[in-house]
Amino acid sequence: MVRRFSRPQRLHVLQWAAAAAALALASPSQAQSPAPQASQAATPTPSSPSDDAKKLERVEITGTLIKRTDKETPSVVQSITREQIRNSGYANVEELLRANSAVDIGSIGDGAASGFVGGVSTISLRGFGSQGTLILINGRRTAPVAAVDVNFGRGSMINVNTIPKEAIERIDILKDGASAMYGSDAMAGVVNYILRKDYQGIEGSASYGANDRGVGATKNGSLTFGFGNLDTQRFNVFGGLEVSKRDSVMANELKDRGNLALQNQYLTSNGSLARFTPDSSASFYGNYYRVPTSLTGTTPINGINVANNNLSGVNYLGTLSGCPPERTVGQGVPNRPAGFLPTTATLPTGMCRFSLDDADEVVAKQDRTSGMVRGTFAINDALTAYADLMVSKTKTVEQRAPYAMTTSLVTSGNPVATTWPKLDGSFLRQNAIILPVGHPDNPTNGTASAQPVQLIYRFEDLPTGDINVLRSTRLTAGLEGTAFGWDFDTAILFSQNDNERFQEGRVRSSLLNAAIANGSYRFGKPNSREAINSVSSTAYNEGKSRLVSWDVRGSRELFDLPGGRAAIAIGTELRKEKLEAIPDDVYSTGDYIGLVANGASGSRKSYAAFTELSLPVVKQLELQAAARYEHYDDFGNSTTGKAGFKWTALPSLMVFRGTAATGFRAPAISQIGNSFALSFHSFQERRVFDSLRCDTSNPNAPVSKAPVSNNRDCNVLGFTAVPSGTTSPGSLPTVISANPDLQPEKSNSFTFGMIFTPSQYADLAIDGWYFHRKNEIRSQRGVDIMDDYNANPAGNTQVVRDPNPQTWLPGVDNSGPIIMLVRQYGNNEWTKTSGIDYDLNLRLPPTAWGKFSLNVNGTYTARYDQVVVKGQAVQHQVGTTVSDISKTRASATFKWDTDQAGAWLRFNHADPLSSTVCSSLTAAQRAFLSNLNRCRVGRDRTIDLGGSYRGIKGLTLSASVVNLTNDYDRANGIPTVLSYYDTGATNLLGRRFTVGASYVFQ
Repeated sequence: MVRRFSRPQRLHVLQWAAAAAALALASPSQAQSPAPQASQAATPTPSSPSDDAKKLERVEITGTLIKRTDKETPSVVQSITREQIRNSGYANVEELLRANSAVDIGSIGDGAASGFVGGVSTISLRGFGSQGTLILINGRRTAPVAAVDVNFGRGSMINVNTIPKEAIERIDILKDGASAMYGSDAMAGVVNYILRKDYQGIEGSASYGANDRGVGATKNGSLTFGFGNLDTQRFNVFGGLEVSKRDSVMANELKDRGNLALQNQYLTSNGSLARFTPDSSASFYGNYYRVPTSLTGTTPINGINVANNNLSGVNYLGTLSGCPPERTVGQGVPNRPAGFLPTTATLPTGMCRFSLDDADEVVAKQDRTSGMVRGTFAINDALTAYADLMVSKTKTVEQRAPYAMTTSLVTSGNPVATTWPKLDGSFLRQNAIILPVGHPDNPTNGTASAQPVQLIYRFEDLPTGDINVLRSTRLTAGLEGTAFGWDFDTAILFSQNDNERFQEGRVRSSLLNAAIANGSYRFGKPNSREAINSVSSTAYNEGKSRLVSWDVRGSRELFDLPGGRAAIAIGTELRKEKLEAIPDDVYSTGDYIGLVANGASGSRKSYAAFTELSLPVVKQLELQAAARYEHYDDFGNSTTGKAGFKWTALPSLMVFRGTAATGFRAPAISQIGNSFALSFHSFQERRVFDSLRCDTSNPNAPVSKAPVSNNRDCNVLGFTAVPSGTTSPGSLPTVISANPDLQPEKSNSFTFGMIFTPSQYADLAIDGWYFHRKNEIRSQRGVDIMDDYNANPAGNTQVVRDPNPQTWLPGVDNSGPIIMLVRQYGNNEWTKTSGIDYDLNLRLPPTAWGKFSLNVNGTYTARYDQVVVKGQAVQHQVGTTVSDISKTRASATFKWDTDQAGAWLRFNHADPLSSTVCSSLTAAQRAFLSNLNRCRVGRDRTIDLGGSYRGIKGLTLSASVVNLTNDYDRANGIPTVLSYYDTGATNLLGRRFTVGASYVFQ
């Protein structure tokens, strides 16, 4: 049996109790071969010769290239079977994997966009990111998503939601370095999807899930078929089709999750508005303002000195007609809402407002269809041909909040509202919406005070869809068998991903300027489709990623050793990769206001030669060694190795194992080749100041030196946990350039553990692990660029300021606010992480009431340390929101099974994460949250329950409830849907249920 094994250090009471029970069950007379899992536990029966032949059949095991009869190898492998997937209670395979203790929440969930492509699910092991985790299907690669993702070193992403669930036989998670066997990317481990190969019959299944209020419904249906008997007919054809539909979820549909009342109490007592209230002055029924020559100074209004650049200040003239009463100040919105400080300007009567929280989508709508077919033909007893085809289409429709260009006033001398970079690194500027006298929507027309007016406006009538369509095709054709004493497998692989992204309703500069001039678009009034198209269009990106490879692998026994037969594996692989990510022509002109895109084109060829040696030097000791040489035509060569051992110290009772490996990751095509990348960048550990424009003489209350305050001056990188009364300026535009001189990342990893099997009813595995990744490929962090600039501003070319003299400090040339940073990919320093995995299985002897079992597994991460830039201090990040890795993450599952029914109860735990949510608060605010123990991300402590009934021939009925107690503690600060930490995941739905049925047609 292949298992994954785990780490106890600080076991919980439940885990200690389980361990004690295991020892209580043990006795020397009971020591036997390692027992199967609970689902396989049964009274031993005599085996027939054919059964023995099957037991001795050599099979492929993830983590070794040598076919073997013994499934326990020196490497730590966790296998998740098809039945475990079915009975997990999770809506899909990705959700199941994200619940694994070795998988961190740096994995992308497909409920929300990654920022560059939507509908993608990725897996990250050990906090090394998806780029450090190799995804395989039947031991072979698949093409990455055709998008340029500039987040920390990712460069390439493998989408794991393209495989029909019913086509999966098992999922193997290899938890040590495996580059010596599988090549680039396998630094933190491998996730290998093993598909079913031989099936006869027809099976259909369907399921429905939602939370306890019916929100976030997911519907799944699948059909699996197979015909042909390999033993008697020499062929088998197996296939499957799966269709899944998921509803979108708006934040206001989950207002009952967590404690919104407490959050609003905290906000309104500290100078902020309550959530889900009209909080923005930009609306479809725009508020209009005079366009003065200056916005400096203040004006007394209702006894309060109000800044002249304030939207409630002296420059407010009125609001376009038609605002609904519930959004109108003086009707549904009070002039002084709860949360206003005594110094906060009173909202003018008649002003129209907009609720951003009510427009916030937290889970995107998604339709997914995937299918596969596999054909196998036994040419003779020693030779089998096979081919499999997988196709999938995933359409994800996200809804953005309606677009508002600005919520800031401008002057007649500087009417610029927003600035953004073009693909060539130059800048474009868009003036605010200023309606001239005579424009049909200028309310001052025909009055004694007719004048141009600035409209603070939100395009609520424009479509807001962000549609991502991902298509995947994967074809494998191969030959496997035995020849001349060798077990061999050779195959040709073709894998391609096609991505399309449609961002509807993107306002364009040239169109908007023309529409203001000719009146084709009416502000605050009904508009035809033609009028809407006169200011906006759909921004389009497409991408294509292709991988073509051929490989051959062979293994055979060599000679006798005291412990058995030595064996060797050798192989070679040729691979060609191509990536194209292309934005539409309008992007090159920069006409989409504030919208940036990334693109890349390039290809590479590589070849590899690899080998593995298994040496059973004595009966109880097996040694393993592996090596791999790879050559890439765009950066050079890499050689990696691995050594391992398995020592059966006490036969059938105790086994020790360990590995030592080197690994590497090749730079992605988008990082080393012809690419352009624009992104918006932020830093959430602290506020970053602009030393030129920010007065930090009082570090607790820094202020802009500019005559008209600019929020960017004292918060360059958009830190969001700002004091009340302060507005974060949001993320900063950056340009990221590729680096042809990049070198591959390298890693060292070590594992050491034991498997203890005191009886046929208990087994315990404990494995320690250590990973060290160096030469890390990162895009430069904005905080490092700004720290260097603030220490030595002379000659710095990476900080770009607004060249408009109207924005400069008085008497200081070239002192405009920072509008962009220039970043580059580079090889940086290192990450080190270590910890323990543990896995305990207890099985009671079968009883008249069925079989009872317990599994406890988890991960304790002792350290997760980083140095990003040479010379910086070591950052200790375990248990923080920087790494997103809890010190302890574990689950305990109790199971009961009979021939006709089964049930399970699962307890999940993850330690809290320290965060920066309280770092910039006032003493009173910090005390409020500290007293609630909410200056952190809370612990995960959920309970899941499920069961199935199989009493009708061919029919299985199942039901499950995930998060039975509706726990919502996994939030950053006071728990609400808007502070829930794992965004885009179904966990934020709270308590949710799934019901399903499957039927096997006889």
